Amino acid sequence: MRKNFRPGPQNTGCSQPWRRVANVVVATIVVVASGTTKANGQQYTVVACVDAKSTGLLSSEVVVRIGNISVPATAIKASPEIPRNIAIVLDAGPDQAKVLSKEKDLAVGLINDLAGDGTIFTIAEAGTSTKMQAPTQDRSIAIEHVRGITGDSGKKTNLPIYDAIGSVIRKTSLTPGLRVVVFIGEGNDGGSRLRYTDLRNLAESNQIAFCAALVADHTLRGTKSILRYGWNLRELAGDNAGIFLENLKTPKAKRRIIDSIQELRLIFFERPPLPPGPYKISVSAKQGRRLHAQRAVVIP
Repeated sequence: MRKNFRPGPQNTGCSQPWRRVANVVVATIVVVASGTTKANGQQYTVVACVDAKSTGLLSSEVVVRIGNISVPATAIKASPEIPRNIAIVLDAGPDQAKVLSKEKDLAVGLINDLAGDGTIFTIAEAGTSTKMQAPTQDRSIAIEHVRGITGDSGKKTNLPIYDAIGSVIRKTSLTPGLRVVVFIGEGNDGGSRLRYTDLRNLAESNQIAFCAALVADHTLRGTKSILRYGWNLRELAGDNAGIFLENLKTPKAKRRIIDSIQELRLIFFERPPLPPGPYKISVSAKQGRRLHAQRAVVIP
């Protein structure tokens, strides 16, 4: 059992607190943009959730504010119009021996429901060392990769889960389109060479939507209901258009993650006249429609 704790807010997901200003819903975020050059200007994108009530949202209804400059969105795209790449990282450490089968059931359920339309799956195992399988669009091969995970045995120890998540982010970032990383496990890191701040920057700079489903054979909260496991992953999910779940039953966790992934969109906008560097961003949608988006941006 890996024990750490840090106080923080409750579960996060696509529905986030919003401020209402003059009938416009505003989410304060920081966005990491990556660009592709077009004839009419340099286009950047940010990944965001568009919930069921806002599925008809038009780009003309979305404004991106970077620093003190507002720019209109130029397009909103989703899978299968653009490719979708999903990496699933399972915690296969000795601590998880009793619940590894539950982790695998959740991963298989996600693959079964999200496969098709060109979706690419990458399966990784976070153990004493990271083991990552080759990306595949074949549902049966992805499921075979999951079922082939046996888990580490021996003395219980902290695992370098940040290193594993970072590795799949780098791998997933080689492909275009929507990029999603799903972590399933206990949630606390130990011994990673990659610091959490570097992991967060890696996710933000590569437009990764991050989801975490904590699975454990023990309670995840201590006294006064303070979360003792996965608090950095909760922050990572909240900052990167994702969802964070704690010890939910497999069917409910699967449904919540699938809904979150299916709501993901890439929002395109033209580069504002700003010097290179990191910027805070807010994204506004008219008529009370909500967007839960990334919270980090770097203008190169």
